[in-house]
Amino acid sequence: MRTGSVSIRHTWAPFTAPLIAFLLGALILGALAAPPPTIAQDAADTVTTVNGAPITRAEFHARVRFVRWQYLQELTKLHELTAGNLGLTAARALLLAESLREGDALGASVLAQMEDDLLARQAAAQLALEPFPDDIAARRDAFFSLWTGVEPDGLASDAEAQAFIAEWYAAAQSASGLGRDAIDAVFATEALWDTLYDTVAAQAPTEELNVRSRHILCRFSAESGGANAIDPLAPTPTPALPAPPTDEQRAAAQECIRSAQARLAGGEGFSSVAADLSADTASATRGGDLGWVPLSYLVDGYAAAAETAPLNAVIGPVETEQGLHLIEVLGREVRPLSASALAQAQADLFAHWLDTLRAGATITRSGDWQTDIPAAPGLDALSPDVLAAVERLENSD
Repeated sequence: MRTGSVSIRHTWAPFTAPLIAFLLGALILGALAAPPPTIAQDAADTVTTVNGAPITRAEFHARVRFVRWQYLQELTKLHELTAGNLGLTAARALLLAESLREGDALGASVLAQMEDDLLARQAAAQLALEPFPDDIAARRDAFFSLWTGVEPDGLASDAEAQAFIAEWYAAAQSASGLGRDAIDAVFATEALWDTLYDTVAAQAPTEELNVRSRHILCRFSAESGGANAIDPLAPTPTPALPAPPTDEQRAAAQECIRSAQARLAGGEGFSSVAADLSADTASATRGGDLGWVPLSYLVDGYAAAAETAPLNAVIGPVETEQGLHLIEVLGREVRPLSASALAQAQADLFAHWLDTLRAGATITRSGDWQTDIPAAPGLDALSPDVLAAVERLENSD
């Protein structure tokens, strides 16, 4: 449940707030645009089906053109916000440019999202869920507020904002071939995803078992504990399974455990033995005490033992990927999740729900779904100054 952090270069400071707001709006719209209902459909020309429901080639190609047009709009906006220095948003600008140049990869991504959108609508129908009209309108107004700088509740009465919105729809329709109703389905799909997320996330637990324990770690190494030791709060940083310990490493850990057990049996205090022998140097200075920790923060083998061990009794050795542990559980209690932990639990639950939904779906793509994926509008549709800035950025590597 740990989350990482991202630092932003200080040179972004004047642009950080508008860029973040703009990118969020643009990314959400690009990812969640709904398959347009107003495109003329040929039932025989289906590129994929989701649980028997088709997505036609006309729908797919219109969606690709719409996403390509959005990416061009975003590049233009980034150029404006950075006063022409796209290096300030290099990662995003390069990704957009690469996506526009790699049409087949973009098409694959678009179709996968269309399949997810259709799957979401099917799930929402089964759950009798749909977004409220006010939620859809709020999504639309928030988006145009980012582009116009006018507060959402002031858009309707602002003549310049209304002119911009009309021009935006006209340009989007010209580039993609979609009608206004089809483009408005973008905002409805966003609101639908929100409704689904809120419904599923509400089922996430709001509290979690916390454990206070102390341990002595004898790691799988012929060496004694040191600066490179890993503690139970630090899961393996890569998904790859660690190599099993060699016979020599296991023998060294077992000898360390026997020594610790003998000293404890002889009456020496746990804290003293941990300080002397534990390879978890961070906790060893506290007599092996890890303090109060949510159970989910502990590595698997340690967590399973700490969840059921009798209190104030030394158990073990317990094996984890790090080594062998002697563990003493000092206390257990259920505590409310922190705001950040609850948000992560909700996100994890929704991700699991969506993975389960996909796994249970029957999605069948036609053998020729990649045929004639639109390559327009392309980067050549940018104004000369924006295109030049993109090319400078691409050539700067």
